[in-house]
Order: sequence, then C-alpha cells, then structure tokens
Amino acid sequence: MGGVNSGCGMSKRVVAAAAVAISFVAGAGAARAEDDAPSYAGDLLTRDSLTGDWGGARTKLYERGVKFEATYTGDASTLVSGGLRRDEGFSGLLQLGLTLDLEKLVGWTGGEVYAGAYFIRGHGLSTYEVGNLLTISNIEADRANRLGEVYFKQTLFDDRFSIRVGQLLADSEFVVSDTAGLFVNSTFGWPGLMGTNLPSGGPAYPVPTPGVHVAYEFNDAWSVQAAIYNGDPAGHNVNPHNLDFPLHEGVFGIGEVAYKTDGVFGKPGVIKAGGWFNTANKFDDVRLSGVTHGGDYAVYGVIDQTVAEWGGGQDLKDPTPSTSSLSVFARAVFAPQQNRNLIDYYFDAGFNVKGLIAGRADDVFGIAGAYAHISRDAQRADRDDGGVPVRSSEMVFEASYKAQLAPWLALQPFAQYVVRPGGGDPRPADPSRRIKNATVLGFRTQVEF
Repeated sequence: MGGVNSGCGMSKRVVAAAAVAISFVAGAGAARAEDDAPSYAGDLLTRDSLTGDWGGARTKLYERGVKFEATYTGDASTLVSGGLRRDEGFSGLLQLGLTLDLEKLVGWTGGEVYAGAYFIRGHGLSTYEVGNLLTISNIEADRANRLGEVYFKQTLFDDRFSIRVGQLLADSEFVVSDTAGLFVNSTFGWPGLMGTNLPSGGPAYPVPTPGVHVAYEFNDAWSVQAAIYNGDPAGHNVNPHNLDFPLHEGVFGIGEVAYKTDGVFGKPGVIKAGGWFNTANKFDDVRLSGVTHGGDYAVYGVIDQTVAEWGGGQDLKDPTPSTSSLSVFARAVFAPQQNRNLIDYYFDAGFNVKGLIAGRADDVFGIAGAYAHISRDAQRADRDDGGVPVRSSEMVFEASYKAQLAPWLALQPFAQYVVRPGGGDPRPADPSRRIKNATVLGFRTQVEF
C-alpha cells in the first residue's frame, strides 16, 4: 500500500480534484442515500455524530440531498515479543466523504455522486517491526493525502440493478464478510492472498482505480455482481495521491454470486462464490530472477452465518430489549499459478458475539484466524539459495472487543499473534533462523464526526 509525504499544495489538489468530479456529474444529476436517515439531533450519547446537527443545518442538507461524513480511526499498537525489533506504532486515518442525492437535488431518479478522501498519518508495525505479510492494521499505509473513491452511481428496476463508474475500490464490495468486519488485521477484509499477489495490492484501500461495477438482485435470495478495474492501481508513476487515474495497466476483473439463506440453523446467512483475473504483464516469477509473467487468476468462496440468537440488553438508541447473536464466517481463496504467486492458497475463519455482556447490546467480541500458504515455487527458491529457512506459511490469530460507547464513538482493544512472520522469512541478523513469532497488543479508537 504505497504513499509518500505530501504538503499543503497536494492537499489542495486532492480537494480540487474531488470538487471538480462532483461538480461535473452533479451538473447532470446526483445520489440517493441507501442507508437509514442519520440522526444528527439529540444528546451527546444518542446522536449519530460527535458534532451533532450544526444548528439544524446538517439535517436540512441531508433532506435536500447532501450528506457529509467524516470518520477518524486511530490504531495504537505495541510489539510485545518476537518479530524483527520491539517497538510501538500508531496508524491514523481521517476519511472524508460527500454524497449527493440527485433525486433530491435535481429530480434525477436513482442517481448518486460520491467523492471521498484519505488523510493517512503514523507508522504501523508490519513492515519494519513484525515483518509479516498479513498487515496488523487495515488502515496501515504510508503517510499521504489521497483521493478516495469518486464515482457516479445509477440504480434501476426498483433498486435491484446498480452501476457505478469512476475511481473505485474492490475490497468494499467483493469477498466481504460482515462477521469478519470486526477485526483489525487487514487480511480479514481484503484477503492477504490478493493484497500480496496483485500489483499494488489490487484496487483496495488506500488505492482506488478507474473501474466500472454492476450489481443485480434477482430476488431476496440470489444476487450477482461484477466489475472491471485498471490492472495496477499504482500505474507507472506510483500514484502517491491517487490523482494519476491510470488506464493502461491491463485489466483486473472480478465477479461474485451470492445466495442468502436461513441455513441449517434457521438463522440469516449468506454463501458467496467468485473469481478474479488480472491481465497485467507485471507478475514476477517467484523463483527465476528477471522472468515476468502476464496474467493471473484466482477463485474464492465465503460463508457468513448467524448460528444463534437470544434476548439481550438495550442498545444505545432503543429502550426496547434487543437481540444478542453468535455469528461465524469462513473464507477461502485459491491461486493455482505457482510460478507467479507468493501465496497460492488462503483460508480464514472466526466468530463474533454481539451483546455478550448484559446491558451492552451494541458491543461485539470475536476471535479469528487466517492461514496464508507459501507457493511451491517460492519454497523452491529458498532451497535454491541454501542456508536460509524454507518459507511455508504465515498465520495470524486475533481477539477483539469493540465497545460502542456512543453511536459515534467506539473503542476496541485487540491482540494478535503472528506465526512465522513473512511465511518464515530469515532474521536479518541471522539468516539461518526464522523471524520469531510475534505478539502484538493494540487499541483502536473510531470517531464519527
């Protein structure tokens, strides 16, 4: 996930680019909000945002079709043992978003415009302290100001069909598990196989890329989605602020079918299956120096299932008793081409419990684990070198507890244990031995403004 230091001039370019994109499409029409109407009014402990209703202006803007969002996420972490060197890290992300509902603004039914930006600060632990492949924090990235997603969206056929065109991310749409969304490690969002194997990590935070996304719901059970993106979001110029909009780096295509079911437990769940391909000519051979391959592909599956529900305590905004639940997830990704993939298959699984503690109906506790297998060709390269450990796999385990103290404030302590960082990479000071297993303790703070 690339990025560089940037100054005030580049910040202005980010804002200007977003404004131009919004103004251009808004001239033709803009967005309908799909979520429930936010509640900006009320006291500090019940309203949806820290800054409230801005004297009533925020609700009026929303009613007229303008929605502004600002979220700050901060992850403080400490490498307690193992890894490359003991240290502390902090990653901070301020994410801004502006949605324009074109139906409310100009009468364009089903139209929406969105523009976002990332302001990334801090220094995470993964690269220089832990040495792992499955990044400790899903907001960890190099310091930079970046343009986020910018797109026009149109829905048709009673919202069953949608199309988005613009600068897009794939990690918010594909291979998604709602249950896995609790966890801090990045691999429980965009699986580590994709983040490691794809050029620039693929179209995932913090590097959206030009693309087109379509989705269709056949009925309450079946749906399908597909998208094509530029094959390398970074392009030739690294694209440090997401302002290059590369279009000539091959094609990354991905498709997914989903089936919602009550499952064997009689509770809501979803099963997903999909696959992706990339035509970029940027896949280095993992064993042979100087050899490059064109194209790559993988297939995947996701299971997300609620297995139990019971009476819980009150949530933050509703005095009536809410429902506590136990949910599980499992995902698998397979990339068969051994000669161009460092990771050839990947699994993760876990569970979370909502409302575990009486009276804390909005809190969530969970445990999950992930396994990334090093491909045979990469292992052969280690044997060719001799005198270094042969990499085999990396695993990570995480336990997290998200305490929702107010609708706009969440605090989340977490612990991660990394087995064989880097898949079993050698220690810099002693290449004959692997990097030690690492223990990381951390604390996430998330604020909705």
